[in-house]
Amino acid sequence: MIGSRLVCLFNRHRPARETVEWNGHAFVGRCKRCGVEIRRREVGGWRRRTSGEEPIFKP
Repeated sequence: MIGSRLVCLFNRHRPARETVEWNGHAFVGRCKRCGVEIRRREVGGWRRRTSGEEPIFKP
């Protein structure tokens, strides 16, 4: 468990499948290890949302 959380510190996340959805631009969801909002990149897997991107989950 500690090793997998350490991977999240390096921005390598794993999605919780039940939270993944298409928002019109990309697949988005939550990390199953740390719970942060993540988005699927075209290349490079799942990454945390950066401040320059639109919000993942819109209210």
